[in-house]
Amino acid sequence: MPPPPPESGEPAGDDVLQKAECLRLLDALPAAAAASPAFRRHWPSISASLASLSASLSHPAFPPSAPRLLAPLASALSALVSVAGNGAASSLGHLHTVSLLSSSAAELSQLAADARLLVSPGNVGGEGVAAGVDGLIPRLRLGSAASRAAALDALVDSVGSLPPSAAAVAVSAVAAMLDSGEILPASREKAVSVLAAFASSDATCRLLAQEAGAVVPHLCRALESGGAGAEQACVALRPLTADSRDAAAAVAARGGVAALLGACAAGTPAAQAAAAGVLRNLAAFPDLLPTFREEGALPSLIQLVSLGTPRAQELALGCLQNLTSGDGDECQRLKVEAFQDGALGCVKDFLESCVGDEPGLAPAFGLLRNMASFRYIAEIAVSASFVDHVLAALGSDKAATRTEAAMALAELCNVTSHGKTRRDVGDAIPRLIWMLEAKPAAERDAAARALAALVAASGYRKLFKKEEQGIVNVVQLLDPSTARGGVDARFPVSVLLAVSPSRRCRKQMVAAGACGFLQALLAAEVDGAKKLADCLARGKMLGVFPRS
Repeated sequence: MPPPPPESGEPAGDDVLQKAECLRLLDALPAAAAASPAFRRHWPSISASLASLSASLSHPAFPPSAPRLLAPLASALSALVSVAGNGAASSLGHLHTVSLLSSSAAELSQLAADARLLVSPGNVGGEGVAAGVDGLIPRLRLGSAASRAAALDALVDSVGSLPPSAAAVAVSAVAAMLDSGEILPASREKAVSVLAAFASSDATCRLLAQEAGAVVPHLCRALESGGAGAEQACVALRPLTADSRDAAAAVAARGGVAALLGACAAGTPAAQAAAAGVLRNLAAFPDLLPTFREEGALPSLIQLVSLGTPRAQELALGCLQNLTSGDGDECQRLKVEAFQDGALGCVKDFLESCVGDEPGLAPAFGLLRNMASFRYIAEIAVSASFVDHVLAALGSDKAATRTEAAMALAELCNVTSHGKTRRDVGDAIPRLIWMLEAKPAAERDAAARALAALVAASGYRKLFKKEEQGIVNVVQLLDPSTARGGVDARFPVSVLLAVSPSRRCRKQMVAAGACGFLQALLAAEVDGAKKLADCLARGKMLGVFPRS
């Protein structure tokens, strides 16, 4: 890539003279500073910067035109020579001199770093940069407005090919460009596009997160502006807010929730999905929930579930699930308001329109489960045949869908107390017992919760006891040393207690090692563990194992 042209108003001849003047001042400053006691404290850092600058300016690769570096360098060196020429600097005053030297040392350090960048692009970008974007990073930092804009265009196409070292410097350079204030509106939009490109790559997303504090305010500004820049801002903000409460709070504090909801309502399909993804991340932090209520987020999200693309639907459902997933007062109000705004009917329409095992099923069942924690809503859901959808989802190929369906069933089965519904729910027991053997701990835990809710009714207990592997699989959940650990022990204990009146079930529990596992649960004071241990101990004394 050819070097950037000289900036307008800075002819090449002037650049040569300015470079020569800088080299002259670099040579003159050490002798002048040696005669000035004021330089003594700051001289080590200043001298290191001077040596670096001299090497860079004398390097054959130093560009013939670099006014953005030479002009401030000449000014800084002239000021230092002037201070040195004052001897004891009595005319400036001691405090003034110390302040000037301190700021000059910092300025020279930055200028030296920029100069090194200009002469060693290979060290910044490695082979990947040398192949197609040689000198790109220096142009982002030090080029003219036109050169910076061209460099941004090239960087968008090169993000995927940049090696990690170059990508890290490129992200930092774009963040510094946005922070400098010396950037044209068109270039600002291009810079946001570059950040979105970094966010879309697994290899560079981590690097972008390291600059979150610098770029989030600029991304929020682009979000508020609307248009294509808002879409790209959403793409960049989504990974930044995924696990960072600070980044999420910064977005919310700058009015981001309202802007994101606006994109959900009036943006392009891609912008709607991107905005819903950011909102889903923000909704995961309980202290940000009041902002969602203040901005009236629920109707917009519910409408997006009804009318959006499949991806937008999935992310909007995920946001609604996060908004209603807690137990605090704010979350409880959101559950009720979501129901009043038609979320339950919206979920039913979504489930009935799904073809196959779509990604949005898991958050849909998660939202159903959250709202069904209110018995009144659970009764309405059961009467509206939601149980059929839940039972079908237990056979999903996706662990996340099975997990959320089992959690929803745990809430709904509390009101499935009679008739055809009970027989249908009973058909889920073999599938839930199979899920107890799943690898993900969340799926095992969900199945245990559902079984604990089911066997609370005698009809379901009879069906559970007929399953050969039922007792064995539940007992294995109590063993923290096996791969089946990681489950809230209260739920398998509850299942075993429900069937413990059966002599045959007690025998199966003892044979599966329940007595040994219960010792650790007794020490942890798990609810129901003592009662179950006493039950099994009495069973032994009474002859749990019949004579052969």
